[in-house]
Amino acid sequence: MATVSIRIPTAVLTFALLAAPATGFADQVPTREGNIWDWRDHQPTMAQVQKQEKAAGVAPTPSQGASDAATMDRLYRQLVPQPGPR
Repeated sequence: MATVSIRIPTAVLTFALLAAPATGFADQVPTREGNIWDWRDHQPTMAQVQKQEKAAGVAPTPSQGASDAATMDRLYRQLVPQPGPR
């Protein structure tokens, strides 16, 4: 009789321990890839920013646009190695 009374709680405990990890995977965890988090783009593109600025009436002046373009060109040249003389 003592053997049966030990087996039942042991079986229940074993079942509970095996079922616990399965319930943890029931909810799908959002993945993160680059600037995508929870299946949404969290970093706006330049086109989105320009569209929103234009709609708000705070579009950059032509000199600011040229300055931004020059900064982007400078950063591009720093990051992308240029082929040199051999």
